[in-house]
Amino acid sequence: MISLPDDCRLAFCVGVGGVGKTTFAAALGLNEALRGRSVLVLTADPARRLADALGIGGLSDQASNISLPATAQAEERVQGELHAAMLETKTSADEIIRRAAHDEIRAQRVLDNRIYQAFSNTLARSHAYAAMERVHEAVHDPRYDLVVVDTPPSQSSIEILDAPARLVSFLDQRVVRWFLQASDESPQLRGGAIAQRLLRIVAGESLVSALTEFLSEMAFLREGFSARAKDVRELMQSTSTNFVLVSSADAIGLEAARSVAAEVRSRGFELAQVVFNRAFISEAARPSADLVAYPERLASLAPKLERIRGLLSAEEDRKRSNIAAFCNEYGVGAWSLPEARRPLGDPSALAGWIEQARPISPST
Repeated sequence: MISLPDDCRLAFCVGVGGVGKTTFAAALGLNEALRGRSVLVLTADPARRLADALGIGGLSDQASNISLPATAQAEERVQGELHAAMLETKTSADEIIRRAAHDEIRAQRVLDNRIYQAFSNTLARSHAYAAMERVHEAVHDPRYDLVVVDTPPSQSSIEILDAPARLVSFLDQRVVRWFLQASDESPQLRGGAIAQRLLRIVAGESLVSALTEFLSEMAFLREGFSARAKDVRELMQSTSTNFVLVSSADAIGLEAARSVAAEVRSRGFELAQVVFNRAFISEAARPSADLVAYPERLASLAPKLERIRGLLSAEEDRKRSNIAAFCNEYGVGAWSLPEARRPLGDPSALAGWIEQARPISPST
């Protein structure tokens, strides 16, 4: 059965959209809870797929307790706890400021700033910053043994990995310092003063003042952001963090998975496992070359049923070939998951689904 090492404290589920990544993250967290661990599954995907997979009405930034299913396997183990939360960008972004400021008055000045309020509520990349802040907080929360992160699909998941360093880099930009240190007395800084005056004419005094105040406060908080970025980077590169790539087994899905794998590895992170979803049909054994003896009432449909059976067999062969090629290319262990027998909308269904996983070695 798919599981994470006992010393794993953080697992990122990465991959493109539409491959069942959120469902797998929910199932993985559930399985680890059934193994006796206290698990938080955190989704950074703005959609409500995690709540749907767990069969609950909704999620918020505050973790919800999820009831574990009563299974025969679970009765033999000491059950842990399962919690789930959905990132709320504004809530987590505010927490970033409070942690970095170490001063409630200074933090409140930023939180009340109109530029910050627009930034924290609307800019797409603020979601990535907030996601990594929430991950950092959860990993250091003594209530959880493991945090499983369901990243947004495709490029957004990579932005999450880059977010801490990108924020520090932004605050180091020469144009930011040039704008903040604008002066008519210095030839080097006179351009910044001119830019500020032009911006005041175009955008208005209040907006420019708010922007200047926002950048000034953020620059002051740079040291706190830098320390957290370093901490997050070390956490992601540590052996206690696993990256699990989720993919479909068709050729198009595998090509997208290669792109995501390359992005992860280019940042110095290692893939721990690859999971191929919808890779086989668990209800049907591999068709044999012999014709099936159909009941008399289905005799007229036998030719069509045989053609369908042949197509399914060929598709299974293609998927196995694709999986074997990927595993050999990346030298990483993998698992294949079946087509779901029924909608995976509750913990019992998730537990039954992930128990059907088949291990694949790189030499397959």
